[in-house]
Amino acid sequence: MDNLIQKIEQIPTIPIVSQRVMEISGDDEAPFKDFVAIIEKDQSLASKILRVANSAFYGFSSRVSSLEHALVILGINEVKSIALGCSLYNFFSHSESDASERTRFWKHAIICSQVAKLLGIHFNTRNGDSLFLAGLIHDIGKLVLDQYFHEEFLQILEYVSLTKTTFSKAEKKILGTTHCQIAAKLLKQWRFPEEVIIQVLYHHGPWHDKNHRANSTMIYLANVLTKLAGYPSHPEEKQIDLHEFANSSEVDFITKTGFDLDYERIKRLIINIQEYILMEDDNVMRLFD
Repeated sequence: MDNLIQKIEQIPTIPIVSQRVMEISGDDEAPFKDFVAIIEKDQSLASKILRVANSAFYGFSSRVSSLEHALVILGINEVKSIALGCSLYNFFSHSESDASERTRFWKHAIICSQVAKLLGIHFNTRNGDSLFLAGLIHDIGKLVLDQYFHEEFLQILEYVSLTKTTFSKAEKKILGTTHCQIAAKLLKQWRFPEEVIIQVLYHHGPWHDKNHRANSTMIYLANVLTKLAGYPSHPEEKQIDLHEFANSSEVDFITKTGFDLDYERIKRLIINIQEYILMEDDNVMRLFD
């Protein structure tokens, strides 16, 4: 564990552009045009923001064609989330893993971010500005393992394949900790917003979250629904059974947290998600192409 913590502390910080985006988005007195100017310097980022603004998951009635319009519709916090997500994608671009594994990972992440935002709208969640980013980077700890602890990561993958258990159980067996805790450590080191760090930390156990439980529950549910829709981050991880999940203590917890859920509602959500994914095949699903 000491070796693991020391390695994480030696991981470089995120690019300066993303640091600037975080700084200016947190400054209530910063002019809107300053934020636009930062984004306009990165045309790749600007095009990604437009893709998200035009996502079917958001349900805007008219097409968003300009960066200024996208910023107004999405809001500065959402744009900050997209910028940070893109930075993390670029930061963790080096990997010894098979390219298809990384493609599957990011597809799961993108869908989870969209589902999290969709759930926030569906359940009328308050303070949902962090849902997109938390959904996008909830599994970032797995990339830390892959890039900086590759031998242990391969052992975890082998254990998952042999036992068909969950990724978290395999991590605890091999490392004694999980990707959730590793991600929280790194995000805190990078000074990410507290609510995002907490949601990532508790995305497998929102019942442990005492401060941001509603949003952590949304990330947990978004992750489960993304897997149920057919997009797991790892193909051999233990599959979730829809009937078992609908009748589980986890769904009881979600309902008691204030989000009405049962088998039929879950099934309808999955169908809606799959339809949105088909609609977005040439748009948000290619966010990191």
